[in-house]
Amino acid sequence: MTLDLHKIRIFATIARLMSFTRAAEYLHMTQPTVSQQLAMLETQVGTSLIERDTRWLRLTPAGTALLPYAEKMLALAQEAIESTREAAGLADRTLRLGVGHTLAIYLLPKLLSCYQTLYPDHPLHISVGNTNQLLAQVAAETIELALVGAPAELAGVSVTPFMRDHLVVIVSPNDGWATRSEVELEELPQRRLLTRESGSALHASVERLLGAAHLASDQVIQLGETEAIKRSVEAGLGVALIQRIAVEREVAAGHLCALRLRGGDDSRTYAYAYRQTQTFSSAARNLVALLGSSE
Repeated sequence: MTLDLHKIRIFATIARLMSFTRAAEYLHMTQPTVSQQLAMLETQVGTSLIERDTRWLRLTPAGTALLPYAEKMLALAQEAIESTREAAGLADRTLRLGVGHTLAIYLLPKLLSCYQTLYPDHPLHISVGNTNQLLAQVAAETIELALVGAPAELAGVSVTPFMRDHLVVIVSPNDGWATRSEVELEELPQRRLLTRESGSALHASVERLLGAAHLASDQVIQLGETEAIKRSVEAGLGVALIQRIAVEREVAAGHLCALRLRGGDDSRTYAYAYRQTQTFSSAARNLVALLGSSE
């Protein structure tokens, strides 16, 4: 039995993003096509790979077993492509970039627009994931650069800040805190808190402020997407600590209220990560220069 690399790529993308909709957008495909291709792969291997529900996705044991092999296959395929491009002189101009979920939505579109305007002949290869996933890809040389939130640490990987932001407490306009301008850190444990999943930089920042024990309590709901957190807070399901960059539109439109956090370090840093022994390609050097000019 020979596995279809195209179907493997679709499966791996769904598994990384945990969303058929986002996988379809990332792959520039329709959602029904993504679902159909996954179903064909499941038929080929003879078992279900992803459990679906109206509110969540989860890898089955078979999907969990397949994912590392799928990533190895894709990495090997990418390595073959890069070897071919290198022979043609394209590797140095190919931007292999990983981006955290928040930056992918709120920073990447404008950044890539500027980059493509300046370097229209530079091919782009973009991966999206949480901080831990992206750092691992940098270490494995699957990608050359990763744009992530701090804290971000991994042996052999260097992290250089390029932008600073702040965490804010967001609440629904109908919330009892909506008329306030600030919230004390010690007040947050009194409320149901929504935050990102373990492995994300935001989760690490909130854990640093509130402690691991609190994040493991019944008062905390962990979600895999920033957009899901915002929509849940807007619906009155709780409050959240979130990056200011991620809520500017909703606050301006009156859909959410952003309150200053007092009593804790609300600073938020975004950085680019790369292997410590990395010799940057011209594509990577150009992007780093662009990041420096946007500070």
